[in-house]
Amino acid sequence: MGEIRTGARPASLTMWGGWGCVAIGVGHSALVAAMTWRHWAGWMAGELHWGLGSPELPHSKLAFWAMPGSFAVPLILLGLMAVGRAREGRALPAYVGWVLLAWAVFGAYVLFPTFGFFLVLVPVALFLLDGRRAAAVPR
Repeated sequence: MGEIRTGARPASLTMWGGWGCVAIGVGHSALVAAMTWRHWAGWMAGELHWGLGSPELPHSKLAFWAMPGSFAVPLILLGLMAVGRAREGRALPAYVGWVLLAWAVFGAYVLFPTFGFFLVLVPVALFLLDGRRAAAVPR
């Protein structure tokens, strides 16, 4: 599945899926950063140190887990990794698409109605389709 395709076009669906993951992660970060900026000074001052279980700062804690503690940075890294593999003419392993699919469906169910988790289904479909296409190419 992750083999280099000799004589084939780069893994274009993987490339698009990767850039989709980057866009979703950057978009999420920008949107939530604009909504949580007032908490940043407190985070940098250490208001969350040793007190993650205390009830005094629930809004600051929620804001932290919505932005810097969220899925956005790993999703951006996954997208950049997918773009790099696509430039080598390789698709992502199928398990990446399947795990990302399970995560997106679970997140969409828990946070319904949500827009972000449904957006993740687009790169998932592209990763799975390109992986299937790569598997069909004779080696």
